[in-house]
Amino acid sequence: MTFIIRQARETDALSLIALRRRLFEETSYMLWEPGEFKQTEDDERGRIIRLNRQPNSLILLAEAGKQLVGVLSATDDERNQLRHTSVLSVGVVRSHWSQGIASRMVQDAVTWSLTAGLKRLELTVHAANIRAVSVYMRYGFEVEGLRRSSLLVDGKYINEYLMALIHSE
Repeated sequence: MTFIIRQARETDALSLIALRRRLFEETSYMLWEPGEFKQTEDDERGRIIRLNRQPNSLILLAEAGKQLVGVLSATDDERNQLRHTSVLSVGVVRSHWSQGIASRMVQDAVTWSLTAGLKRLELTVHAANIRAVSVYMRYGFEVEGLRRSSLLVDGKYINEYLMALIHSE
């Protein structure tokens, strides 16, 4: 299937909310549970505007046909000592797994981070999510640590990897 990757626009707010809700329902690998996600269209529009204005933030969307099927958020921290860093989160709807969408979004985020002058990209990922871990490693991310029992998912404690990509100077 053909897809495109593009930067989020304000007009994507409602579609992005629907995508995020779908991701939260389809997999326990996302941090939100379906019932706790309460963002409104105005909230999401404001988030898109804010992140698009920050030099160390980005929202990429994957589109197949006219439907959003994936999202990558690279979020900033406004504190001076962390401005060289962006934190990634990635989600692709289950029907579009194994089609190269997550790989392409991560690749685009790595390229963007270089042009944005960032030193570090970081993320956390379920240690058991081998597919995601392998995508991140393919683009230069390394495991920096194990966060033991960091999440409580469906009554079970889950380990997470802290992973990062450090751009050399």
